[in-house]
Amino acid sequence: MMIRTLPLALSMLLASQVLQANTATPRIVGGVDADEDWHTLVALISKPLKAQAITNGWPSPVYEAQFCGGTLLSKDWVMTAAHCVTGQSSNDLEILVGSQTLDVDPSSALLKDVASIHIHPNYSSSTDRNDIALIRLSEPADPDAGGVSTAVLARAGTDRTLDSEPSYNEILSALGWGVISYEGANKDPEYPSLLQEVALDYLPNSTCQNLYNRNANSETIYGSMICARETNPDTGDAFGEDSCQGDSGGPLFVTLNPLNDSPQVGVTSFGYTCGDFTIPGVYTRVSSFLGWIEQVTSTQRPLRDLAIPADDQDYQGVATVPFSVTIANLGNRDATDFALKIEHGSSLTLTEQQAGLNCSNTSSTLMECSYTGSAVTGGSDLAMPFSATDALVRESGSETLSVTVTLDNHRDYHRLNDSGQITLDFGYPSISINAEPFCLNPGDSTVQVRVKATLVNASTQIHSVDTQLSGTLPESLTLIGKTSTNCSIDELRQFTCDLGKIEANNELVAILAVTAVPETLESIQVDVDNQNGFTNDSVLSQTVDLDFSREDLPTCPKIKTPVSTLRGGSSGGGAPAPGMLVLTMGLIYWRQRRRGH
Repeated sequence: MMIRTLPLALSMLLASQVLQANTATPRIVGGVDADEDWHTLVALISKPLKAQAITNGWPSPVYEAQFCGGTLLSKDWVMTAAHCVTGQSSNDLEILVGSQTLDVDPSSALLKDVASIHIHPNYSSSTDRNDIALIRLSEPADPDAGGVSTAVLARAGTDRTLDSEPSYNEILSALGWGVISYEGANKDPEYPSLLQEVALDYLPNSTCQNLYNRNANSETIYGSMICARETNPDTGDAFGEDSCQGDSGGPLFVTLNPLNDSPQVGVTSFGYTCGDFTIPGVYTRVSSFLGWIEQVTSTQRPLRDLAIPADDQDYQGVATVPFSVTIANLGNRDATDFALKIEHGSSLTLTEQQAGLNCSNTSSTLMECSYTGSAVTGGSDLAMPFSATDALVRESGSETLSVTVTLDNHRDYHRLNDSGQITLDFGYPSISINAEPFCLNPGDSTVQVRVKATLVNASTQIHSVDTQLSGTLPESLTLIGKTSTNCSIDELRQFTCDLGKIEANNELVAILAVTAVPETLESIQVDVDNQNGFTNDSVLSQTVDLDFSREDLPTCPKIKTPVSTLRGGSSGGGAPAPGMLVLTMGLIYWRQRRRGH
């Protein structure tokens, strides 16, 4: 690995570009050569410095001209620190993409020209607040090429997860080409040619602030900043372990596997003596600036965050199963022009039903779609309807669909939430009904009997949807109930009770209240129906014998006088007219989890 000690002239020019004060300085000491799988890093190269190095005949002009780091966000955009590019002209800057070594040819195609520089409008060099900038490339990078990848930006939830970690020890990684040591009588800084990385401890802001109050100049650690340090450096690390001068603008990651899916929580901003863990390194908190990033990039292939949220909906049926794919726009600004892939079993044929969505079955197991319809507004969801036709017409089992949403030009800044799964369940519910009288209220002129109807769904995965009880009421009987009934009855004395969904492996109990004159003997038939069918072994009908003189039934609890209703008509109180049935059937029901299973 090449290590340079800067000549005085270049050192002074470099310092003028990245130093903010004599106290707080941008700031890998104590690190190691970076894992070769880190591909999101870019280096900021000064064209004037490179030209001077070429003029002086130095062997590696790009190496001599690197002064800050950054990360590639998309084909067009790079993120760095504001203090790295304050006063910089886009004509004097180029970006090295896809190389961990700075020892590259000065005319390499990996060096990209810059179209524009966008410094946060509220950046303050005195407080280091909002130390973030975006750079738009003149020519796009190629994230599909070897050694190149776009970064994953942390969201607020990433930061909350950090705070709740059981241990903060070395859960972060900082990377850069900055100072690795100070050597010689003049303590000249030495810089590596190979990318360096160092594992650091996360530090909550309150702890970081206390350390700055005690050991530094009491700089305010704002909520838009994040801190890291290493309290137990390796024995051979004389300068500790930290980011340092020349690492500014580079990333601070929550280290995950694969490495390039590690969320970037910070941008290297400032610190004091490199490696002094009593004064932690401070980084710009990326999640605080996602809205600004979306705003700035809206001028050129905007960055957005589309996601496939967890789907807990029930998609069930036989032969054809309807389902939806939901696209969530987790950002603040409109998003459109995205692609969708759905991987599925070869027995399924998928059909889209969403306006603006054009799909094709590119293989027997893959549907690919492009969406060019109305924009999905920031903070909203778009549920796109599909149907799946099963060639096997299965009446049991399930199929899992793998769904991925992507934006062109690698414009999604948090791809970790781009994929999800949808489960289709095949079959019918297995329903059985058991109905019998369970209590009686005697009276001189009328007797009330209540019937308990228990509906059991024995299926382990298929729900009964829009379940109903129905039947015909004999002339000698009147059905009554509370005002909160789910039943109606028509002029033909046919009653219907809407019970809703009976979930798999669950049961529902409905109670029907019936009155008649004493000594009445009658029977009613109660039938079960639903929207999605039944297995062949379902028991869907039961005849209930009613004896209004039974003495073995307990007394029923009192219920309120029902409100009169007619299906499709008006309601009112009072007694029914002779010969007309106007009382609704009363339904009191509850659901309960079946035991076992």
